[in-house]
Parts: sequence; C-alpha cells; structure tokens
Amino acid sequence: MSDNKTYNAPPVLAQFHRDSSPIRMVRGPVGSGKSVAMVMEILIRAKNHPPDSEGVRRSRCACVRNTLSQLKNTALITMQEWLRPISTYKVSDATLKLRFPLPDGTRVECDVLMLPLDTPENVQRLLSLELTFAWCSEFRELPLEIVQAVYSRCGRYPSRANVPDYWYGLWGETNSFSEDSDYYEFLELDRPANVAYFVQPGAFETGAENRENLPSRYYEEMAESNTKEWCEQYIHNQITPSLSGQAVFRSSFSTDFHVSKHPLNPIPGYPAIIGMDFARHPAAIIGQIDNKGRLLILAETDAENCGVEKFVEEYVKPLLYSPRFAGIPSYVVGDPSGISRSQIGEESVFDALRRLGFAAIPAQTNAIDPRLRAVEQWLLKSRQGEAGMLFDAENCPMLIQAMQSKYRFRIKKTGEMEDRPDKARPWADLADALQYLCLGTASNLRGRVMSAMGQKQRPAETVSAAGWT
Repeated sequence: MSDNKTYNAPPVLAQFHRDSSPIRMVRGPVGSGKSVAMVMEILIRAKNHPPDSEGVRRSRCACVRNTLSQLKNTALITMQEWLRPISTYKVSDATLKLRFPLPDGTRVECDVLMLPLDTPENVQRLLSLELTFAWCSEFRELPLEIVQAVYSRCGRYPSRANVPDYWYGLWGETNSFSEDSDYYEFLELDRPANVAYFVQPGAFETGAENRENLPSRYYEEMAESNTKEWCEQYIHNQITPSLSGQAVFRSSFSTDFHVSKHPLNPIPGYPAIIGMDFARHPAAIIGQIDNKGRLLILAETDAENCGVEKFVEEYVKPLLYSPRFAGIPSYVVGDPSGISRSQIGEESVFDALRRLGFAAIPAQTNAIDPRLRAVEQWLLKSRQGEAGMLFDAENCPMLIQAMQSKYRFRIKKTGEMEDRPDKARPWADLADALQYLCLGTASNLRGRVMSAMGQKQRPAETVSAAGWT
C-alpha cells in the first residue's frame, strides 16, 4: 500500500470485508468508496490465501468490465493509487502483479488480469481462465450470465494438489439500477443462498459513507446539474421504477412484511378458499383465514392451454389431496364469467366444478378496480403487529414475483399508464386468481358459501368473526 494512506472501511463496506460468501455484491452511490473497497479486498484475499510448499501465497484475480479503457480509467487507477509500492503493471499482458513478503516469512504473488468484454475473443479468453477470485466492476453493466460464468472460473487456481483448501469467489460493486435490470430480480427478489448483498445508504441519508473524503458540496453540485432520475440512482442509491411499467401493488406489498419467514400450514377446521381464474390458461390460489383473522396464501398452481376439467383433475386436486391439506374443507370462488353455459354443451364452468366435487360460487364481479381493492384491503391490514395477509415463500414463488414486480401496469407510447394490468403469464393469471380469492372472503358471501358447501351456518359463538371478514 502507499506509505501515506490508511484504509478505514465504513460500516457497510466493513461488513462486506468480513463476509465470506462465495458471491458478494455491493450497491451504493457514486463516490461512496466502493471501488477502493474492491481493491482492498484483492489485497485481503491475496494475503490470506494459504501458502504452497514453497511458502508462496499464489493467487490469480480477474478484474472484469465492459472495455479496457474503462478498466484503465477506473479500476487500474484505483489499484495503482493504493497498491503502487507492492505492484507493477505489465502493459503487454494488461496485468497488475502484486509481489511482497509477509512477516511470517511467506510471500504474496497475486496476478490481477484486466479483462474487458468488448470483443468475442476477450469473452472467450475470460471463460477459459483458471482463477482464484474475481472482481466484476460496475456489474450492472455486465450481462448476468457473464458474471455467473466468471464465478464458474474461480477456485481453479492454484491446483488443489499444491494447495488443497482455500477460499474462492467473486465480488462486485455498482451504482443502482432499475427494476428492468436482471440484477433487480437476482439480488432483490430471488437472491440465491450463496450470494451476499450489501446496500450503502444514500448520499443524504444518515450514515452516508465516505463523505468525509469528498468535497463539501460534492453531491449538492451533482444534484443541481442532473435529472431527478439520475440523482435517484447515482446519489440516493434508489432502485428506479421499470421503464416498461409499474408494479400494480408497488405501494401496498412489502416482501419483508408480507412474505412469511417460516412455512405456513393450513389450520384444521377452517375452510380453504380457492381463488380461480379460468379461460385457456387457468390458475388457482389456495388461501385460508386463520384464527387470528389473517389471510394465509398457502399454494399456487397454473397451467398452459388447458380446460377447466383437466386443470382441476391434474393440478388442483393433487394439491388438495396432498397430506398438507388433508381434511381441510374448501370452496372455489371464480371469475363470474364462468356462469355462462357453453355454446356446444349445456354445462357452465361452475356446473363442471360442482360435478367434479367442488363447492363453487362466482365472485361478485370481474371488474378490475374492485378486484384490486379487495387485494389491497388485505395487504393494508395488520394483526397483532403482523401482516394481515401472509404469503408462503416456498409454495407461492410465482405469485410473490407477481406482487413484487411482474404484475404491472404497462406504459403507453404517450407516457401514460394503461388502465388495466398487463396480461404477462403466468403472473397475471395467478394475480387474477388471488383477486377472486380475496373477493371470496367478503362477509356478505358467508351464506352463499355455506349453502354451496352443503353446511348449515355454525352458531356465531363458535366461529371468530375475523374468520369471515
């Protein structure tokens, strides 16, 4: 390191350094110290790499970005600024060589390869390397599949015959991105278990990092000369809305609040409600109001190009007959268009459902506004400090994606929002089924439900009112 430089990692970046997950990603504002942390991580990992039989700690790192000029003008400058006394840059190989002894008598030898992705030849070279670890700089600009491929090249150097056991992995840093980015789903919605994700505070938030090393009005000056959208990403570290539309439940659904941290199990004695959307791409959501008055969303299923009878027999019944739902009474609430009789036969969809053994009633309406309100009313409820509507993470993955971002209002060419959500499958079909389920919880349907199920209404004192409201 430079003789006159001391590195003090701010809190979020210190967490990054302490973590040993195979893949670690940092998102933060411009100027927040991310790049320096990435450089110091190379040094940390190179120093901690086990020595071989010759007492040399040999490792190989790839520093990846879109073009060589970007690498030279950003990553390489930062590396040379902090590592110049212990490194040399070999221009012909585009490689920074770290060479220095340690007090324990071992020696560090780490080659950092500058690897751009601007030609097919460079991509092919990258995908044939044997690496110890890698740094993906400004990773939002890199295709996710490339980042995943880079990770597959880590842990291949040095040979296990020389060093049997050592840490390997990949890390990266970026400014923020939009909901259209592949990294939004990868990091925010469906993050793999071996990926650690660190988010720095926005530049004007409490705990903003690295401000002491920047000019006093650094962010204020940038904010005055850039658009609101630019400032959201680069200064405030905000994930910006999708340019193709807006999630329907963006303001009412929170993954942390509404997705259960543990499996949800049906409660014996309480009826399951099956919200069902018909047509040629049917979908069903199974829910239940529990003894706390919460609406539990327990399971999902959908099918492509399938009639209602096949859908029920091959998709819905196997769920209901599984041990998880054994002994649980149920009823279907579906799209009221299903009351129309077929032009070929005399049977409606609801007739077919009853023939197949289901208590089934049509929802009060299939108008989109009351359907969306029915869902939002549950999303906005709370019970004893918990969400009034809880989703089972393992059994409702596609529906959760729909709630997070996939079920959305499209933007017209005029810039205005469409009146109806986009019909992207399967998310829209599952969202529609959820809407019918929520309509089916209305208290004014209780008599119809009991009649459909062939039961008399229980005495009021034996059923919590919360179970039907």
